[in-house]
Amino acid sequence: MNRFFLIILFTLIALLLWNIPLVSAQFSEAGVEKFRVPVEAPEFALTDLSGSKISLKELRGKVIVLNFFATW
Repeated sequence: MNRFFLIILFTLIALLLWNIPLVSAQFSEAGVEKFRVPVEAPEFALTDLSGSKISLKELRGKVIVLNFFATW
């Protein structure tokens, strides 16, 4: 079992490293680059599952994960 795990782990790492130049080339071809000056996110508010409003301003300084999910 241990050997099987190592083979899978090595394969996954090799695949990830193989794709780095491809992903980097796609970003540079699309003209995507890091912001040189930090940019603040626009202010917006959302309704949570309990029905109360949460604004981005209230969460300043906290880690926020936005999941944009759509069913087409």
